[in-house]
Amino acid sequence: MAQAAFNIIQISDTHLFADSEGILLGVKTQASFKAVVDLVQREAGKIDLILLSGDLSQDGSKEAYIRLANFLKSVNVPIYCVPGNHDNVKVMAHVYPYETISNHRHIILKNWHIILLNSQKPGAVEGYLDPSQLNYLQHCLQTYPEHQALIVFHHQPVPVGSRWLDNLGLTNADAFWRIISSYPNVNTVFFGHVHQEFEQVVNKVHCYAAPSTCIQFKRNKDDFGLERLPPGYRWIKLFEDGHLETGVKRTAEYVGVFEEHAKGY
Repeated sequence: MAQAAFNIIQISDTHLFADSEGILLGVKTQASFKAVVDLVQREAGKIDLILLSGDLSQDGSKEAYIRLANFLKSVNVPIYCVPGNHDNVKVMAHVYPYETISNHRHIILKNWHIILLNSQKPGAVEGYLDPSQLNYLQHCLQTYPEHQALIVFHHQPVPVGSRWLDNLGLTNADAFWRIISSYPNVNTVFFGHVHQEFEQVVNKVHCYAAPSTCIQFKRNKDDFGLERLPPGYRWIKLFEDGHLETGVKRTAEYVGVFEEHAKGY
C-alpha cells in the first residue's frame, strides 16, 4: 500500500470551560479532553496537522481557548480551527493565533487543499453559512480546481438520523451542495456538532463526523440521549493519488460519570 502523504487528526467538541474542573453532564471536559490528547500522542504516530471542528469551549471563555492551546502545544504540529455554536468568535479571534493554533482558513498540502468555514449562526444552535462564507468557499475552489478539496465546518450538512439533531444542522445546506456540485475535486466534508462517529456519501462526496472528546450523543434517536461510548478522535490519511482513508479511535473507557437519563444541556 502506498504511504500516506499527510496524516491529519480531527478533534471535535471539546467543550472546555473557564473553570478547569467544569462538568458537562457528568463529564469533566478537561479531563476527558486530556485523555484523548494522551491517546493521540501514544497511538497516532507522525502527525502533520490537527483540525479542531468546533465547540472548542462550552462557555466561550478566553481561559478555555488558552488552556486548549497549552494542552495541544506538546503535540507540536500546526493546528487549525473552526467555531461551533457554543464558541465566542470574537474571543477566539482575540486569542488565536496562540501557541500552535493558527487562524488560517485555507491550507495547501501538495495536491490537496483544506478549506475551513464558519457555520455559526449568531445566537442560535443550528448552523448557517452566510454569503461571505459561501463566496470564500467558491473562491478557494475556483483558485485551486486541480487540487483535491477537504471542507471543514461545525454543523452537519446532511441528516444523521436523529430528529432533534437534524433540526439543528446546517440550515442552508442546499446552497452549500449547490456550490460544490460544480467542482468534482471536492473530496470530503468533515464536521463536528453531532458528538458521534458518522459517515455518508452524498453525490460522491464523503461526509464524516468525529466523536466528541467528552459526551457522546445517542445515535438514531428522535430525542436527546447520551451513549455510553468513550471519547475519541478521527484520524485522516491523505494519499498523493487523491484518495483518503479515515477512521475513529477512542479511549479505553468512558471518562466521567455517565448520566443515563440526561435530557439535554
